Amino acid sequence: MLSRQRGLSFGTFLMLSIVVAVVAITVLKVVPTYLEYFTVKKAIERTVKENGAQPPSAIREAFMRQASVDNIRNISAAELQVTQAGSGTTVSLSYERVVPVVGNMSLLFAFEIQKSNTQQAAGN
Repeated sequence: MLSRQRGLSFGTFLMLSIVVAVVAITVLKVVPTYLEYFTVKKAIERTVKENGAQPPSAIREAFMRQASVDNIRNISAAELQVTQAGSGTTVSLSYERVVPVVGNMSLLFAFEIQKSNTQQAAGN
């Protein structure tokens, strides 16, 4: 009786290795973009929580201090949209990142962050 061989041929192994390498390279290039997004989001949330009642210039200044601590270099305070209404402050940010993958192929990421600080009336 002949037994049937099992396993991958060299060609199948080579193709599988190429696919895994392409996916790994793409993930390694994309992860820093998302880490930056979550760091910026955390800095905006902390700034609104601590300085939400301040005027827009003070909020931007507080964001720059927080950005300096968190090593955020690609976002400036001028890019923040600060809206103050009677009930609170809303800080929003919209930005894009282009991540080159290989050659002329790139990935475009569009991020939007919005954080509100609604103030409760005194005595409620």
